[in-house]
Amino acid sequence: MKNLTYLMSNGHSFMVDDQNPFVISRIDLDHITRVGQLVCTLFRSTMDGLKASSPSPVSSVLFDGLSADYQALGIRHPQCYPVLTRIDLMVDTDGNWKIAEIDPSNKHGMGFALATRYESGAGERQKLLSLLEPHVRQNDITTIVIGRKESFYTREQKYFAGKLQEHTGRTIDVMPEDLVENWVNSDSLMLDFPICHNPAAFKKLSRFFLGTGPGHFINPPRHMLGGKALMTLPYEHEEWLESAGMGESEIVELRKYLPPTYLGPFIGKEVFSSGAKGVFFDAVGKKIVFQKYIPQRRFSLGGEERFIRMACHFVGSSLGELTVTATKSLPVHGGNDSINYHVVVKE
Repeated sequence: MKNLTYLMSNGHSFMVDDQNPFVISRIDLDHITRVGQLVCTLFRSTMDGLKASSPSPVSSVLFDGLSADYQALGIRHPQCYPVLTRIDLMVDTDGNWKIAEIDPSNKHGMGFALATRYESGAGERQKLLSLLEPHVRQNDITTIVIGRKESFYTREQKYFAGKLQEHTGRTIDVMPEDLVENWVNSDSLMLDFPICHNPAAFKKLSRFFLGTGPGHFINPPRHMLGGKALMTLPYEHEEWLESAGMGESEIVELRKYLPPTYLGPFIGKEVFSSGAKGVFFDAVGKKIVFQKYIPQRRFSLGGEERFIRMACHFVGSSLGELTVTATKSLPVHGGNDSINYHVVVKE
């Protein structure tokens, strides 16, 4: 067991089991790969639907809570889709893979995934860096901007940048958002467009996106595709998705992997209650996402029963990297006892 402290801010740990990989079957890999393909289709159909009609019937769902500036960027250059996507998966008690989170709007976790694999030395090499290489080689410099609220991931992103630079032979910069105001490099490729809290940084990056061109962003500003509301579309807006280009059979298949998800507000009630006792009114007047709770399977890891969360990094619809985080109790992410595993496929 190793503690990769070089990836973390002071006071935190990142424990990696460098002896025992997490083993999945070829059938598991097929399911995981298919999830990536379906989510990629969901992205494309959503963007095509937004392009076809603005405002769209789903605009108020997808953009709720996102500032007007980021809403406006979200529908500019709608032909551009995110290249990098992280999909977090869990396993229910029947052994089925279920989607816990879809995130195409930031780059978190890629350094953790690479470090887990390199440190464990176990199993086949995944292909995140080789899949990214064609996007990087067309530019002299790739810039990764770290938003203020992303500062926890600075070391992890520097590790990722170093590996990507080593693989591509190109310069990869990591820059806090507060330095973007004075940054001048029209030839840069941006990894993504973080949520900025420095108005000057937002202004600089938005000018770069609108002026230099969307092709200079591996992940253009599509923050609404990373919101939980996206997961409501296959359940509440199936006809809209079909009209936007996603096939009915694809929507039905995606729902097999996606827990039932709906948009509130909701009132929660206990089965047996007296008067207003056992009634929860917190969601009244608020838009929230309501998702069915998935009882999760425990796995025997290191002689202990643990829950898992698998982070799947895709480049387009191609699977690039897999890592598993495991904890003794839920939730998995953020657990103090978390251990990380490289994933290998049992042939």
